[in-house]
Amino acid sequence: MAAPATSGVVGEPVGQDQDRDGTLGRNLLRRRLSVCLALSPLLPAGAGVAAVQAGERKRHLVVIPKASDQLFWDLVRSGVEQAVAEAGRAGRDVGLTWRGPAYSGDALAQIRILQSYIRPDVDAIVLAANDRTRLLEPVQAAVAAGIPVIILDSALDGDAHSALVATDNLAAGRQAAREMARRLGGKGDVLVLRTLAGSASTFDRGRGFVEELGRIAPTVRVVADVFGGGAPGDLRARAGELLRNHPDVDGIFSVNESSTDGMLRALRSVARPRRHIFIGFDATPFLLDAVGSGEIDALVIQDPRHMGLLGARLAISLMSDVRPAPASAPLPPGMANKKFTIETRLVTRENMAQPDIRQLMCLTC
Repeated sequence: MAAPATSGVVGEPVGQDQDRDGTLGRNLLRRRLSVCLALSPLLPAGAGVAAVQAGERKRHLVVIPKASDQLFWDLVRSGVEQAVAEAGRAGRDVGLTWRGPAYSGDALAQIRILQSYIRPDVDAIVLAANDRTRLLEPVQAAVAAGIPVIILDSALDGDAHSALVATDNLAAGRQAAREMARRLGGKGDVLVLRTLAGSASTFDRGRGFVEELGRIAPTVRVVADVFGGGAPGDLRARAGELLRNHPDVDGIFSVNESSTDGMLRALRSVARPRRHIFIGFDATPFLLDAVGSGEIDALVIQDPRHMGLLGARLAISLMSDVRPAPASAPLPPGMANKKFTIETRLVTRENMAQPDIRQLMCLTC
């Protein structure tokens, strides 16, 4: 049963075709995702979905992403759908509800969505929390009601959730800093565009970048480090403001898909005395085209399909045969309170044609 409509919420988002400045539209890439699912690596041994007796009741998995306006979450969804299909082949009938806020940062909408699914017909929840503290109480309520919760992408305070599946965001920020220092020759002024202070993933990327840059290149100055918000329009406006206030900056780092998209669009619209080194985060056809043209020097990219696959597999493995499920439903052996880390890769104009990079970006689909 679908949750009631909520202001600022998109249920089962499919979006509309977008030209993305003449590049491949999101819907076209979505249609190709199913071909790419076989590229996702498998879980460690013992973490798969166990087959169950024929005739068991249909289970219900709810996945709540951070947003519905980013390609990243479409890719996560493709991994989730693969896990659900695997469960079906193993004899476990799992229904999927995918419902998220319209844009990243709408923690209130996410809270309302999560609260609407704390009910007897929900067997597990996968959540990518927009705010590490504000989502804690509703997660605790879900667990108290016997619904296991897997946290995806961004850490959540407390220990009520069963597991965290996420990129090592501190390490990813450090990776970007090393590339920036190399390209700047160890000196210059840099801007950092973040999104929201409450988002653990993007906060850690910015933190890792600033700390590593200070450690390995102390003569590189971070002259502005700002939070631009969660909505695409806000991020683009903040990026334009940064560029106008710092026209002579040497380097730019943005922490996720929407901030990188906003910065690229601002760079195209603001007069600049010279070119900047630009390192972004996450991949879309629009951003990858900019890497190919040299407008973006490098992108730190994640593996969102594998993130979704692993998170959903863990959630399905926790679905209890008893309803209501015990509040302390155990993970499979060796998984309790464990963080599952997804590695990142650095994509540049020089390596983007490599087969492993193309597979990760799903460009061979």
